[in-house]
Amino acid sequence: MLLLLLVQFSILLLSTISIPIEQAETILQNNDENKLTAKQSQYIEPSTNIQYVYMSDYENYRLYKLIPRSSSTVTQTAIANKWLDQYLKLSFETPDRSYPYVVQYCGSNMLAFFLRNTTVSIQNINALLMSRLEAYDNSQYVCYLSVLKEHRQHGLGTKLLNVFINEAIRTNNARVSLHVNTENKSALSLYLKCGMRCTDYISGYYFGDRTYPTQNAFTMTLQLKNVQNSTAVCQSTTAVNIPQQEDAVYKQRCPQALAG
Repeated sequence: MLLLLLVQFSILLLSTISIPIEQAETILQNNDENKLTAKQSQYIEPSTNIQYVYMSDYENYRLYKLIPRSSSTVTQTAIANKWLDQYLKLSFETPDRSYPYVVQYCGSNMLAFFLRNTTVSIQNINALLMSRLEAYDNSQYVCYLSVLKEHRQHGLGTKLLNVFINEAIRTNNARVSLHVNTENKSALSLYLKCGMRCTDYISGYYFGDRTYPTQNAFTMTLQLKNVQNSTAVCQSTTAVNIPQQEDAVYKQRCPQALAG
């Protein structure tokens, strides 16, 4: 009889504390969101162990630097990779393409925009730039730069490149580079405005990618020593001054870019 009473008491006790625990979790989550909105400083996403560092506001968006922490578990990294893969498929409109191991491959430098009224999480990214350091020549290589379709025409890609280039200058990198499909005219126009120039033409670089009629790519490079006005870079062509002799070398090395 005593044992039965103890069991009943235990069940009653568990049932009475289960709701407060759930409420406490909700309160903690709300507190985290409120702190992030109010302080706009830093936040660590438990599921991915990625640290979000607030950088600035831009129109109705907030810009954060995303830093994968060295203490991340295999599971946390796998979750981050999964969510980034989903974002890249959606933003590039390539549902059949896979973007595996993006954190390991190109997660050392991530910049992302989020709408102000949303929770900061990889699942809520509106625009993203991912790059990695190329130590052999002290340069930054942009692996991915994309904006969700419904958030385009707000200058988010331009702003990401502006901030990225300024960060590269601040850390004394020599240059920044990326690849772009030769038929991606809108992206090419932006990169040229940023002061980038074609340094190589690669036939079949995007093998298997049917997004554009061609699978060929230009390697685009910006020598950071040519930046005269870092604030206006990517917004004004006068922000970068390319010496005439250097520009002639680009045209000689990549004549295919002149055809466009």
